[in-house]
Amino acid sequence: MSSYEKVALLGKGLLGSVVLEELVNAGFSVTVLSRNPAAIKDLPFGVKTHQVDYSSEDSVVEALRGNDVAVATFGSGAIMGQEPIIEACIKAGVKRYIPADWGSVTTDPEARTLPINYPLVQVQESLKKKAEASLLEYTIFSVGAFLDVLLDFPFILDINTSSIQVFDNGEHGFSTTSLHNIGKAVAGALNAPEETKNRNLFIHDTVLTQAKVLAIAKKYSPPTVQWTETKVDGQKELETSLENFSKDPTDFNLIFPLLKAAMLSGKYRAAYPKVDNELVGIPLLTDEELEKKFAPKFQRA
Repeated sequence: MSSYEKVALLGKGLLGSVVLEELVNAGFSVTVLSRNPAAIKDLPFGVKTHQVDYSSEDSVVEALRGNDVAVATFGSGAIMGQEPIIEACIKAGVKRYIPADWGSVTTDPEARTLPINYPLVQVQESLKKKAEASLLEYTIFSVGAFLDVLLDFPFILDINTSSIQVFDNGEHGFSTTSLHNIGKAVAGALNAPEETKNRNLFIHDTVLTQAKVLAIAKKYSPPTVQWTETKVDGQKELETSLENFSKDPTDFNLIFPLLKAAMLSGKYRAAYPKVDNELVGIPLLTDEELEKKFAPKFQRA
């Protein structure tokens, strides 16, 4: 039986809503922290809410007190503000913190110098120091791209224009995980506290390549759809996106190309050679199951 029972969830967006569902399904007592609890809808039975002012340490400490674990699933805008939350966890007596670090290459040593990874690397280093001092445990999840929404944006390919920018020959692999399996992995990790203590867990449903996704697209697209392929040099795309990003790091339109190049250029470890799925009870996705997920996206009129 888990030594953890009570979990504080920070953020109930796309990922947080699913993590909440899976934590409840696994029998955890969950409290959702929110600036405006009244605005939170469709909470599972038994889930509590607690109003919090993230700009006030006292407010965060009070909201976290009594919880064994804090799981951060808030959006990218709040990622840089995790250090005060970590300190609040320690003061509140929280045992473990799972940071908002649900990325693809954020823990790859080769990618530490990527400017978009800098805030997350700082959090990782802080958590390691806290763990070494026996102040707070952590579990960091590397989950790759979110499988559920992978085709909703012109990232791997563009469904709306039936076009694809192919990095090199489209052979570079990248890990991807469904939102529900991320949630199940979190619950599974908390049910195996010693085995997942102070670890970076690598989870994925499968490893994809652009070439594999394009093959599925061509197989299930209507006969009238012709896919336009533009081949680019992965390394050059990465260098260009880094140069452009350095000119204005606040421009979100420059972040997207950099994320894309970082994952598809083959320079970083976007495809996990070894995963911890078995430890947290996550099965791998078969090719047949993958096609079943993707086919409806391409079978459009």
